[in-house]
Amino acid sequence: MKRSWMFVMLVVLQTAIYGAANVVMKVAYTDIPPLWCTALRFGIAFVVFMLLFGRNIGSQLRCAGLRAWLPSSICMGATFITSSLSVNLTSATNAGFFIALPMLFAPAFALVLMHRPYRLSIAALQLAVLVGLYLLCCNGGALSIGPGELVGLASSAFFAAALVLSERDLSDANAHVDAKGLSATQTGVTFVFALAGALLFEPTPAFTQVPAISWAAIAFLALFGTCLAFFLQNTALAHLPSATVSVVLCAEPVFTAVLSAMFLSEYLSAMGIAGAAIVVACTVAATLLDERPQVRKGRKAVSNGLAQRLLRVCRRGYAVRATDGD
Repeated sequence: MKRSWMFVMLVVLQTAIYGAANVVMKVAYTDIPPLWCTALRFGIAFVVFMLLFGRNIGSQLRCAGLRAWLPSSICMGATFITSSLSVNLTSATNAGFFIALPMLFAPAFALVLMHRPYRLSIAALQLAVLVGLYLLCCNGGALSIGPGELVGLASSAFFAAALVLSERDLSDANAHVDAKGLSATQTGVTFVFALAGALLFEPTPAFTQVPAISWAAIAFLALFGTCLAFFLQNTALAHLPSATVSVVLCAEPVFTAVLSAMFLSEYLSAMGIAGAAIVVACTVAATLLDERPQVRKGRKAVSNGLAQRLLRVCRRGYAVRATDGD
């Protein structure tokens, strides 16, 4: 139980960093277009990973096949490209709601890719999170469905697939890639995707005229919002189900709302506060639900161990009686 909660807290810290990154991105987007900002963010993060762990990562990739890192990296790259497009195609409120829904897809992907049962309790938790996110992001307002919303939903699906694939690869007994290696490949592939999108769809910014505060924002997004956040996420996925991680990540808008109130004077209504409370409660519930199968498994293991001991005692008694009879 304690060990599981430790990894849950890593995801909570990652979620808080993502929430702060959403506020910092508003500063960076003032002078740098979104896709260029994403390319700079992930390009710097990839360089940092390689400078710190390049030799170790290189040896991992030489031993691992493409299956160990490429599928999750492609899904992660698609996540950030589609989320940037969603923000450009619809309102920030609607985009924030639809981008924050990986928990809708993660259990289904885990069922297909890892043959993990889709429990009724998970479905109930998904419904509760959906209600909480609606109240938090929309403050009770009406949602419209258009291209931006659909792209945001696609971003959630890509993120859920990336989480499940990362869990599968990191928890595999024969895995050759650890959290550092997978984080590096995911940042590298996302950088390639973002750079291609920036070159195709956005004008090249005048980098020499970008103010220092925007470069500071890019540095924060690269070092904390990418390097540290990805490492925390992949470390947790080696020990927690992706469905649990996806529910905890739903608390990202809660941290964004708190930090926006502190630094941007953007305050939640009473319905938004209620939605935040529901999301936090669901995060705790998801962790507790994750513990229940482990407890049952532990009890089953204890029961099997006792049964085996009793069987050995009975066999020894039978052997002694047979010897006495002879």
